[in-house]
This record gives sequence, structure tokens and C-alpha cells, in this order.
Amino acid sequence: MSIPYKFKEINDNLSSGVNKKNGVHPIVKSKEQLDTKSLAEYVAGEDLLRQSEMKLAIAKTFNAIEKALKNGYTVSITDYGSFQLSVQFREDFDPEEPHRSESVEVKSVNFRACKNMKKRIGASGFEKSEHT
Repeated sequence: MSIPYKFKEINDNLSSGVNKKNGVHPIVKSKEQLDTKSLAEYVAGEDLLRQSEMKLAIAKTFNAIEKALKNGYTVSITDYGSFQLSVQFREDFDPEEPHRSESVEVKSVNFRACKNMKKRIGASGFEKSEHT
């Protein structure tokens, strides 16, 4: 089992003339996207009853993570990583007005993998993808 990758050209739009940097960098070439149903099948195998239990477990887990984030928690899953919100001022925020809670919105939900998870995934190795 290895992670497929391909090369992508680096576009240097900031430098001019002789100072332009050329080259490539590797990016992961995803085989396909696993939705909740596909992930449940991936975990449970051929057992249809287990697949529905897995789908329910995945949904309940992410509903609990969402609820915890809404209540201001950072959710850390041991040996995997943590989920945390990042926020920003709304686009229509006027800096002249007082800072109020209505001026803030969720920018994104971030997942940060822990070092051990990165090591475990990286240990599987890489394989250059033949398809671009």
C-alpha cells in the first residue's frame, strides 16, 4: 500500500525575469473520494449489518465533534489529531463600530494531524502516479 503522487509545476508570478523560480513540487493524486457510506463499507467489509452500524457510528462521532465545537471546545482524538474552529470578522464588518459577537463568523473547521499519525501514514511510502 502506497500513496500515489504526481508533480505540479511551480508558477512564480511574483519574481521578474532572471529571478523567476522554476520547478515542480509533489502533490497527492487521490484515487477517489470516500463519502460516509463508502467509508462505512471500507471499514466493515462485506457485512451489511456492520456497514449500517459503522455508518451510524461515523455520523454520531461527527455530530458529537460538531456539538463540542459549537460549545467552544477543541476536540482532540488521541493518536490522530484535533479539530478546532478558526474565526474571522464578517465581510460587512465596519471597524468603526464596536466589536460585537454578531461581527464574528466561523472561517473554517481545522483538523491538525498529530505527529504519530503523520509518521504512520508516511511510512506506507509513495508511488508516482502514471495518470496526470
